[in-house]
Amino acid sequence: MNILVISDTHGNMDLLSSVLEANIDCDMVIHLGDNYEDLDTFTSLLNGKENFKVPGIFHPQYKSGKLEAEKLVEVEGKKVLLVHSRRDITQIADIYLFGHSHEWELRNSKNGIFLNPGHLRMSEEKGREASYALLKILEGNFHIKLLDYEHKIFLEATL
Repeated sequence: MNILVISDTHGNMDLLSSVLEANIDCDMVIHLGDNYEDLDTFTSLLNGKENFKVPGIFHPQYKSGKLEAEKLVEVEGKKVLLVHSRRDITQIADIYLFGHSHEWELRNSKNGIFLNPGHLRMSEEKGREASYALLKILEGNFHIKLLDYEHKIFLEATL
């Protein structure tokens, strides 16, 4: 299963469209908040794909508690936890997917793998290029690629 992981789109439909079109063969799309409703514009590109999303911290229903800040999904026998902000992590998982900081991060620890795909707000934000992640579970391992907004891989790891 090929999983596209994005975060912090902030209404940038051009970048989001480019990333979705470049990864049309993915099976699942995960949006980690701050304007996750942006995905709703691309129903034709999402047709037949599972998608999961969590709200960003500025979403009115996040603030009121009407939307869950944390979502646990099982994918090919692995627990995948989705949050916008790391401070919302309360459950144990194999991999933790989060956004919020607009900085990509990939860290393997005794508590699991932590992955922030970065942002798709604009081509560069706060000195950081836009980025996203592709995640695949192969033989019980996570194969992770981080890509820039031009769809070039800048980091690849199997953990």
